[in-house]
Amino acid sequence: MHEEIIITCSDGYGLCAKVFVAQKSKNRKKVLIINSATAVNQDLYQNYALYMSGNGFEVITYDYRGIAGSRPKKLRGFRASFVDWAQKDLFAVINYVKRNYTKHSILMLGHSIGGTLLGLCPLNQQVDGILTIGAQTAYYKDWERDSMKLYLMWHIFLPGLTRVFGYFPGKHLGILEDIPKGVIQQWHARRLNSNMSRQLIEDGHQIYFDMFKGKLLTFAITDDPIGTKQALMRVHDAFVHAEKDYVSISPEDVGVSQIGHFGFFSRRFQNSLWPKTLNWFKNV
Repeated sequence: MHEEIIITCSDGYGLCAKVFVAQKSKNRKKVLIINSATAVNQDLYQNYALYMSGNGFEVITYDYRGIAGSRPKKLRGFRASFVDWAQKDLFAVINYVKRNYTKHSILMLGHSIGGTLLGLCPLNQQVDGILTIGAQTAYYKDWERDSMKLYLMWHIFLPGLTRVFGYFPGKHLGILEDIPKGVIQQWHARRLNSNMSRQLIEDGHQIYFDMFKGKLLTFAITDDPIGTKQALMRVHDAFVHAEKDYVSISPEDVGVSQIGHFGFFSRRFQNSLWPKTLNWFKNV
């Protein structure tokens, strides 16, 4: 069971979100916030959210501004960036949880950019623990497998079409969701500097990786072409004061040929990969 809600940010922008209610007999007094990957509809995480709510967690999924259910009617000219997703959207979601679940601990699962965003959010000290999957900083030299294909995709194809349309028309092309221009620009700029934190500071942004003192589990998938160990360690190491662990899972470990960047959230892993994360969240 889930309820659709709107979470209002400090600038008045409304985010489309879903609340999955914990099974009463197993209620653990814990809220799990799921931060999506770039250009991914929150619906990708629905089966995992149902699994976790069935195991006693309140779960919240949401779409970042400009994405899927939180997309305005006109995306051309709409202003949004990764920093906005962290400092406005994630900030609002954490505040929502604090107001509505006063006796609960706050946990987080960050997929891809969703794991990195916690380090850019000034409320990250309110989070007791985060498990990241494929969380990286979008620096292309970290991509080992299919690196040229990925570079052409993210640094030629996406920026080129974005200049033409004023946003990336992913939905029309069948490539995930439409993406605001500012997000594409910020992603494209990542090719220029291996150190994302330094780059953001030089651009005038504040970062908050060093404020997070909770638990961190970096959940590595060995066949993820974007989430290579070098890429994941950039985020893992940035959380300098976290209580950290790193776990590596290969497809062979769970008897399959492929997992990749998105596969973890498939129901076929509800009896193999999902319980590993459930056990970690139980103990945070």
